[in-house]
Amino acid sequence: MNTGNNNSGGSGSGGNNAGDSSSGARWAAFGYLFTLYFILGGTETLMSPLFPLAQPDLELTESNLAAILASVSAGTAAFNILGGISSRRLSERALVRASAMALAAAMLLSATAQTFWVLLVGQTLLGVAFGIFFPPALAGVARLYKGLEGKAIAAWGQAYSFGLTAAALSVFAGGRWRWVFVGCAMPALLAVAYVPRWPEADRAVTQLPWLAQLVEYTRKQTYRLAGYASFGGVSLHFVVIGFSPVFFEGRGVDLRLVGVLLAAGRFLSAPVKLLGGVAYDRKGGPWTARLMMACATAVGLPMLLAPADVGVWLLVPFVGVAVSVMPVANAMLVAALPPQSGFGIGTFRAALLGTAALLSALVSGLLSLGVPLSALMLTALGSPALVAGTMHRATT
Repeated sequence: MNTGNNNSGGSGSGGNNAGDSSSGARWAAFGYLFTLYFILGGTETLMSPLFPLAQPDLELTESNLAAILASVSAGTAAFNILGGISSRRLSERALVRASAMALAAAMLLSATAQTFWVLLVGQTLLGVAFGIFFPPALAGVARLYKGLEGKAIAAWGQAYSFGLTAAALSVFAGGRWRWVFVGCAMPALLAVAYVPRWPEADRAVTQLPWLAQLVEYTRKQTYRLAGYASFGGVSLHFVVIGFSPVFFEGRGVDLRLVGVLLAAGRFLSAPVKLLGGVAYDRKGGPWTARLMMACATAVGLPMLLAPADVGVWLLVPFVGVAVSVMPVANAMLVAALPPQSGFGIGTFRAALLGTAALLSALVSGLLSLGVPLSALMLTALGSPALVAGTMHRATT
């Protein structure tokens, strides 16, 4: 039974081929996917900065915020899988349009919410939109730039970083916080009305049943290597970076300085991601991922062990390198899968979100038991070095 191979681009039919032959059409498709990823990246964490502004209007509590954030993650994880399953019957363009529709509805519901429950439904729809969007968009970007997947995925990944930065600026909305959601709904509505074409995989190719597909994927060394790289990136992002404000504030560093340095690190990640994409195309994913994780460990150790007023400045290069691991892992994932790979990407992404949630819960539980935060962050920092060593043994 033919499931496709890793090296075939899987040209679609009709208008899709025309889109592949036109540089302008390719840029239009990339710009569309980049813009939608930018909006989704910003709105994914938008409730965190807007919560103090919306709290008095909707009489929200901290537990309400926790429920909202959990609903976004749950919706994303569930529809990563369901969207991947739907890719057997629906085109990537249809799935991306469905994502834009869910995003527009999510933003309009959030903007008009008068109760916590309406806001919760809106934010859950946001998770649904992100979950549907990611698998077909990632596969589409890789297919648009066949042979330059590393650079293309790295450039596309900038949208998420820029979205996070834009979301942080929403704290200046004040009492007009609802208009932030309205502003995000407008481009989403335009994205529903117009979806450009890009080359798609041939969905007529016979595929294995879902469970058999997963078994086949996990047997591939390239798929497992993508998982190793992703785990290293998750431990850096959700533990070391995630708890760095608490870590440095507890050592007397001004929290505003930590925030500025974190933002500067995200800006630095833009060129680092592009360099990582170039290295991926020239040296391969495992080599590039090992280099990035080794650099992150080398910078992270003095960052945590040096006096806080010195180590805090290393946040900028550390964040710049650490958040650049994931685009490399995403490129490795696409390379490990056949052209019709929505289900493989979706299940992989859902497992990654689950791993992130487990890591965060584990750290929170250990902190409640009195384990020092510095010890946990050093342990998390050691995991990329362990992953790099494992990848080296696997590839040699």
